[in-house]
Amino acid sequence: MIETWQLGPESCRGFARCPTDAGGRYAIVTVKPPAAGGAHASCLAVSIFARGLLKRLATRMYFPDEAEANARDPVLAGLADRRDTLIAAPIPGGYRFDLRLQGTGETVFFDHHE
Repeated sequence: MIETWQLGPESCRGFARCPTDAGGRYAIVTVKPPAAGGAHASCLAVSIFARGLLKRLATRMYFPDEAEANARDPVLAGLADRRDTLIAAPIPGGYRFDLRLQGTGETVFFDHHE
């Protein structure tokens, strides 16, 4: 299951959950969130819950059409050659964000506290 959290207009928060299908595909329809302010670029907080994982995996999805904001975002700046794993790809009508749990192009996941 994929879960997303985001800022919304007027400091509201958006939340979505979507199960994956047999091929691991999912779709979430939402509005593009505003930047969190300061140096942070617009992004979605993304969590993965799966059988065999004792704790959720946490990451972020950034937007490819926010190059200037992404360049100054402190999270992306600290990732060097793996930052591209957090930037979605544009597709007609939205974005595609592939989550890879291991191997080449493995998505960057963050420590989290629950």
